[in-house]
Order: sequence, then structure tokens, then C-alpha cells
Amino acid sequence: MAFCLDVAEDAADAVASFLADEGAPGVVTAVWESGSDDAPAPGRARLEAHVPGGDAPRLARALERYLESLGTVVPAWAGGRVEQRAVPAVDWDALFRTHHRPVHVGERLLVAPPWDVPGGDGRIVLVVEPGMAFGTGQHATTRTCLEEIETLVASGGVGSALDVGTGSGVLAAALARLGVPRVVALDCDPAVLATARATLARNGADEVRLLAGTAAAVHARFDLVVANLLADALVTEATTLAAAVSPGGSLVVSGILAEQAACVAAAYPGWRVSGVRVADPWRTLRLERGA
Repeated sequence: MAFCLDVAEDAADAVASFLADEGAPGVVTAVWESGSDDAPAPGRARLEAHVPGGDAPRLARALERYLESLGTVVPAWAGGRVEQRAVPAVDWDALFRTHHRPVHVGERLLVAPPWDVPGGDGRIVLVVEPGMAFGTGQHATTRTCLEEIETLVASGGVGSALDVGTGSGVLAAALARLGVPRVVALDCDPAVLATARATLARNGADEVRLLAGTAAAVHARFDLVVANLLADALVTEATTLAAAVSPGGSLVVSGILAEQAACVAAAYPGWRVSGVRVADPWRTLRLERGA
């Protein structure tokens, strides 16, 4: 069984993640040739999710509730047409591998899945196995965090870094490979630590210290703290995250929708936004203590 969804383009990543979490073994964004008659309208995207036939009724109800909830968070994301149709068998492994391709990030980095690692072109290659843990380089928040990390490390003065909510471990691996001498990575979900550990080992970053817990469990300060979470968590944990930054250090926060950026920044009184990276609808902020 296949679900064909017409949704707001900016909501496509969120809807795809929801479907995957609900058990859809494959979710793809349909692609059309330019000028195709059946292409979605501007600002819209079409997703195809393949699910076992027996699970379709449950998923259809859950999807309907989820699409309604999106509209309450971001009115422009309201609405969405869902169709169901029978489909032939699909080679999900091949389709999954086609969707995850190498991604050039910034000036020096390249994130690649293990089955498609390009030859050296002068970039630092980070090999990440796409899976349950967040952070493959495909998502805008991961890419913009990597770009900001690269810029800050290149500017000098980053001798230590903390990656809060490490997920796949790709940000911690990047910090280590870019030459930061002391890197600590932590996640409050112990289930993802094995994935992060494998990523660090695969990328020659075994020296990264990997911990289970929140930033409150780390009684140290760092030249750079990176937190790619969600806006609510960035606000709730603001005091703890700010306390982990050394004097003169930087705090990079991401997972923020455009309309949430002001609220997140306001949660850090005495700090100023010294940089913003935009990948609509997402924002990544660099915060530094005010003079």
C-alpha cells in the first residue's frame, strides 16, 4: 500500500520523519521534470510512503491527526491531501541508498554514507550510516551546524567543544577531524550512543568522550558548545547550555524554525546573536556573551 501526500514544501521533512517513526519502511519525495503537467503547485511537495497493507488504516488515522497538528503550529502548513493506492513490490534497500548520497558541506567537509564514499578531493570525509539516530548531513540543521563549526574552528581558539544531543555523532566527529583537541559528546537517549560510538570509530575520532545524559551532567566549560535540538529544548535548557560555555566562547544552537528564532534568542539574556545561518524554514544561531 502507498500513501501519496501533497503537503507544504517546508513541512515535507517533518512529515517524512513522522511517517518513518510510525513504521513506514520507505518515504521518498517525488520528483518531476521541469514543466511536468502533474507536478505539485509552487510551495507544495509530494511524498510517497509505502506501508504494509494491514497497517494502513492505523497509519492513515495517525497521519490525519499529525497533519492537523502541524497546522496549529505553523498555519501555512495546514492542509494536505492524502491518497492511498496499491503498489507492486519495491526494492527498499536500493531506494534507501539512492536517497542518501554524499553531501558537500562548507569549504572542507563531505558527509557520505558507507556505500558511496567519494575519492579524496581535499575535503574531510565524514562517513555516517543513515539510521535511527538523527544527523546524516541530509537535513538542513545538520548541514548548517557543520558549516558554523567549520567557520569557528578555522578562526582559531577552539581548544575544547561539547556536542549536546549528539545523535549519530556526526558533529562530534567533525569537531575532532577538524582538529579540536578535546571533544565531549552526549545524548539523553542511551539507545543512540552505540550509533554515535560507531560513527566516531569509523571516522577515526575515538578520542571523543561519549556520555549519556544532559548538559547538566557535564561540570566543565568549553570554548564551543553545539546543540542541535528543538526550540523548546533550547529554551528549557538555556541556563545549563550557557553555563557550559567558557568566557569568550561560542554557543551554536539549531533545530529552530524561522518564527522561533526570536524566542530562542530571548531565552539567553546577556547573550547576542553574532551569526545566523538560514536554510528555510530552519535557522542556526551563533550566540556570544555581550560586552
